[in-house]
Parts: sequence; structure tokens; C-alpha cells
Amino acid sequence: MLFVVPLYPKFPLLGVGGTFVSVRLEDFVLAGIFGLWIIANIKNKFSDLKTPVGQAILIYWAVGFVSIFAGVFLTKTAVPSLGVLHFLRRIEYMSMYFVGYWAVSNIKQLNNLVKMILLVGLIVAIYGLGQQFLNWPIISTTNSEFAKGLALSLGEGARINSTFAGHYDLAAFSLFPLLILLSLIISKNAHRWVMIIGGGLIYWVMLLSASRITFASLVIVSGIFLLRYKKWWGLVLLGIISIVSIFLSPQLAGRYFNLITVARAEEKIIRDVNTVPDALKPTQVAEDRSLNIRLKVSWPKAIRAFSKNPILGTGYSSVGLAVDNDYLRVLAETGILGFAAFALVFIRLFKSWLPSKSHFVWAIVCITTGLLLNAVFIDIFEASKIATVFWLITGVTQKFKELA
Repeated sequence: MLFVVPLYPKFPLLGVGGTFVSVRLEDFVLAGIFGLWIIANIKNKFSDLKTPVGQAILIYWAVGFVSIFAGVFLTKTAVPSLGVLHFLRRIEYMSMYFVGYWAVSNIKQLNNLVKMILLVGLIVAIYGLGQQFLNWPIISTTNSEFAKGLALSLGEGARINSTFAGHYDLAAFSLFPLLILLSLIISKNAHRWVMIIGGGLIYWVMLLSASRITFASLVIVSGIFLLRYKKWWGLVLLGIISIVSIFLSPQLAGRYFNLITVARAEEKIIRDVNTVPDALKPTQVAEDRSLNIRLKVSWPKAIRAFSKNPILGTGYSSVGLAVDNDYLRVLAETGILGFAAFALVFIRLFKSWLPSKSHFVWAIVCITTGLLLNAVFIDIFEASKIATVFWLITGVTQKFKELA
């Protein structure tokens, strides 16, 4: 799964009516593996479901099921077929927690897991560089035409996505190998320079994706990790690398500069709105397109959906494919109850992990924190490749924590 899910491009296999989301090969792989988990857990009466985190996930699924019912029959805001499809997607992704938890039987497996994650991260980086410099094909799902499985080339000004559906997914995935590499480097591993070179390639590709939120979250969580182990020299180096990186990445720097410029322009207009004659007021203001779509379209839409049924939400699929804020999405689709259940999963994970002194466990703590920061601007836990890998590694980490 750690190889197939991140590396196999999102070629469509079976279309789904009413949406350009498709059933893909990886869905059958995940279903088959989850089927094996079911068979293997019959004897122990599914004891993995009775753990605190397992129970929290089941509560979230239960609330989600009720929200579909409410969305279809009460508020009439969800289409039954699409609502069920979106609900099954959540189960598919989060069920990998139980698979990961079940797959680990001893602490010695950790080395193999780490090697696989780093190898996949390196392959993803190499393919991304191939897209940037060698015109290697891109498979994207950012719109209905691209989602047909077309092999595209990187256009002028476009950002790489490697084997993922979009550049945001690629950037978010980079958090996994980069934080794990950081944990290995500061623990005085014998192959430190090899890891620094490999991590440099992965970091370069993340910069080429020009994701502002992921870059910021990486800097923040890397700082948290270094603070946890009191690596003061590392914090200074992190600051230097972060500043230099912005200047060495024109696209990333341009996007930050555009955001600041637009914010200052809008602030000036608000300040002068009552003092400047109408004839002298500007007719058009430069805008940050991605932020503008969130503020004026997708976020207000989610807030309106939430207001229709604050307790249970308006059901899965009721706010479309993207909200670009996972917290608003959870509130809109499953209401306060769904949000509380979803939060409970993370509360129990952090409660279990934070007392740990393990570098690996703390790397996963920081990765999780980074994804939670990403979730302010991206539906990161609905991005299939990211969500699948995250919940799988989360389950593995929980078992390692209990075995250690």
C-alpha cells in the first residue's frame, strides 16, 4: 500500500454518475486489503475496534451515517447515491488506520517502514523533477477533462504534481519523508549525508510545488520538532534555510508577495473608502485568486450549509467536491456532532503520542500537526492518496507506541 497508493497515478477505472470522481485501481487494492483485515480479525472479535482511537473512528462513522439520512430526508440537501459514495470514501481512507494497527507485530518492523516511506518519497521527488525538466507526463484530476486520465505536459507557469492529483497533494505528502528524515538526522544516524542529499531533493520538489500553506506548516512543525529535542542550532539553521528557500523559489516567493500586495491594497481601500470621492475610487483591485475563491465562494457556501442543520450538517456531498477548508467541510456535512467526533479521533491520538520520547513518534506528531494546518486551506483529509497514507501510518504508529 505504501508503494501503490502514492506512486500509481490516478487513472480512472470506472466512472461514477453525477461527478467526475472515478473508481480507481487503488480502491480495489484497499478493499482487498481491508477484506483481509476483516477475515484476520474474526477470531479476536475485532478487538482493534475497541481501542480508544478505534472507538472514536466508529463514532465519527456513525454520525456520518446519520448525517446522510438527515441530508437526504430532512434538509434534502444530499443526493443519496453521491452521499453514500462520499461516506464510503471516508470509511475507505480511515479504515486504513485499523489495517496499519493490525499489520505491526513487533518493534523491529519500524526500520522497514521508515525505509519504504523514504524510498517512496525519493521516487516521488525524482518523478516530479522529471516533470519539471524532462517533460514527463502528468495525470491530474483538477477538473473534469483532466480527470479522464489524460497524460499531459507541464504548461508554462504550471506547478508539478508528480504522481499525485495536484500540486497541493504533492506538497502535503512531502511532510512525511521530510519530518522522518529530520528525526533520523538529529538522532545521529550513520548515513546522515545520504539522508541530507535525499531530503534535499524532496524539499526541492516541495518548493517547486509552490504551496504556501505547506511551506509554512513545514517550517512551523520542523521548529516544533527541534524545540522538543532542544536542538537550538537546528532552529537557527531552519530559519536560514527557510529565508533562503523563498528567494530561491521565484514561484513560491511570487505567491507570497502577491498575497501581501493584495492584503495591503484591500486594507488601503477599506481605510480610504469614506474619504475618497466616488470618481477617484479604484474600479478594480488585484486579487489573490485562490484565496479569493475561498473567501467569496467555497467558505460562504459551507457556512450556509452548516446553518441549515448545525447539529448534523447537510450530509456528505452537499457542498460539492471541494471546500478548501476541512474544518468547514466537516461542520457543513456532519454538523457539530461530526466535528466533535472527528476532533475526538485526533485528541485521543495526541493524548497517546505526546508522552512518547521516540523520535519517530514525534515525527508523526509533527506530520499530523502539519496536515491539520494544511486543512485550514485544503480538504487534505479528503485527498485520497494523502488520507490513505496518513491513516495507515497513524495506525502503524499507534501500534509501535503500544509495543515500545
